[in-house]
Amino acid sequence: MLWRDRDFRLLWTGQTVSDLGSATAVLVLPLIAVTALDASTTEVGLLSAAATIAWFLIPLPAGVIVDRVPKRRLMLLCDITRCLVAAAIPLTATLGDLHIAHLLAAAFLLGTFAVLFEVSWQSYLPELLPAHRLTDGISRFATTNAIATVLGPSLAGLAILLVPPANVLLIDAASFAVSAATLAFIRAQDRPASASKPQLLEGLKFAWNHPILRRVVACSATANFFDAITTTLVVVFLVRDLGTSSATAGIVLGIGGAGGVVGGLLVRPLATRLGESRMLWLGKLSVGWLTALIPFASSAAMVSIGLFANSFCVVLYNVLQITYRQSVCPPDLRGRMNAAIRWTIRSVIPLGALLAGLLGDATGLRPLLLVSALGAWLAVGWVFLSPLRATRDLPAAG
Repeated sequence: MLWRDRDFRLLWTGQTVSDLGSATAVLVLPLIAVTALDASTTEVGLLSAAATIAWFLIPLPAGVIVDRVPKRRLMLLCDITRCLVAAAIPLTATLGDLHIAHLLAAAFLLGTFAVLFEVSWQSYLPELLPAHRLTDGISRFATTNAIATVLGPSLAGLAILLVPPANVLLIDAASFAVSAATLAFIRAQDRPASASKPQLLEGLKFAWNHPILRRVVACSATANFFDAITTTLVVVFLVRDLGTSSATAGIVLGIGGAGGVVGGLLVRPLATRLGESRMLWLGKLSVGWLTALIPFASSAAMVSIGLFANSFCVVLYNVLQITYRQSVCPPDLRGRMNAAIRWTIRSVIPLGALLAGLLGDATGLRPLLLVSALGAWLAVGWVFLSPLRATRDLPAAG
């Protein structure tokens, strides 16, 4: 059983705590910008882009690094750095000198080291677990990440009632410290790096030349682009258009994130009953359209339903697509493959965030939220029209 695996348990515990801290920052950073610095929609879009631009700049060289250096030590470095960056914002606010430029810099640095950490742990997990337990391991990470997505904004919303928003980032800083501590106690040694010199674009070529994997990547990238628009605008929409309080906004995001918890818990029984390959597209196709409730919302409850449906689909899909790509990729190439795919599917996020910021004031939030909801739902067509539609199960890992 996974729970008996000490090293997996340590990695999972640290990442769970870290995810909880990072989920508080998702709400806190834009709230600081909107409430404390009176930022415009364009500035909120720039802040969201700063947090995600690293997915455009970093992943390909990160994949080479991950395949050449000890992954656990790299993750330790990432946690320590993120701890210091998150703690710097409340310190700057206490000194009375906080500006939007500080938030932009912090968002960029947190995003940069999040990229390195994510590529590292996804490449490290197959070294800790045998192939037949990989889906369950990824599912555990996805489920607790979704739980953190639920609890993090709610925790942040409640904490804001007690302390200034900037000080809530101390929760994020503390979570990185806990993650670093758990990594330090892992006993397993990193798998030796390949003797050959890693090629920067090798992972990208592998994903592009794989007839099914490239369709999975296209689906993920398209959905991420439109989801980035929703993510960027939803806090502004809740606070300014619907008049919800900061605490209520946190609760709404938390309820929305509960869909990811349900998706993470159901992915294994649904995949067993209906087939992994089918569930890769069926979840998004059958439930994803409910995200379109958000732009028609007259209350925070309708926004919660739309976010719940979206989170359910995202987690269900992500567990299966990560398992699939880990299964079909040679071990020596996993770091670069994971990095290349993360670069492809995440580099579109800052573009979506920037577009949301630039068009939000001009078009109004509701029309843009409708476009983003429909675009994310229709992205599943890439997989639905692929050979996966005719198969029941994904190939066995190994």
